Amino acid sequence: MEEENDGHVFTNIATGVVIGLAVGGILGLLFAPKPGAELREDLKDKTEEAMDRLQEATSDLVTRSKELAAQTKENLAHSVEAGKAAYSEKREELMAQLDA
Repeated sequence: MEEENDGHVFTNIATGVVIGLAVGGILGLLFAPKPGAELREDLKDKTEEAMDRLQEATSDLVTRSKELAAQTKENLAHSVEAGKAAYSEKREELMAQLDA
């Protein structure tokens, strides 16, 4: 359960960082005293940078999600095995008591 929360926190932080960088960069450019052609070029560059960062963040998020899924699957397998062992042990105890 904690790992799921960690994934959500990571997602929220990554999304917030990317959006914050994009908005801050665009606002900075809009308020800078530059000619129109230069401003458009800067906006294009900043947009491309933001898209690259977004792709990186998405890739990191996918990787982290896969890691969390694998860990969850492993934990579940261990839990199932522990449950089976406990069931077998209890069953043996009950069978021994019935035979006595």
